[in-house]
Amino acid sequence: MAKQETITTETPPLAAYGSTVLGIPIILTAIRCTLQYIIVPLVVPLLGWGDTFSPLVNIGAGVLAIGVIGYNLVTLWNTNWRKRYLLIAAIFVPFIVISAYFDYVKYIGG
Repeated sequence: MAKQETITTETPPLAAYGSTVLGIPIILTAIRCTLQYIIVPLVVPLLGWGDTFSPLVNIGAGVLAIGVIGYNLVTLWNTNWRKRYLLIAAIFVPFIVISAYFDYVKYIGG
């Protein structure tokens, strides 16, 4: 059985086109943050959709965030960034889950 080699780089791995592998997840995170912290609290209430639409967008943004964190974790697993990113994920995922729970409770009217 071949031993899996651990890559020890100080920077994130590079994609084929020269950008970091984290490029797409950062864009998705920017979209999520824009939706969750700008569009939903400021624009949606002006349209009168706040009570039903806001919790759903926030739950969707939370699911997207956890997916991006999972993707990054898999991508960085065989690098020396694994422990750093695992710590970040362990800190932020509970906050995202708790936020999604409160949005769910708000959505169902509990």
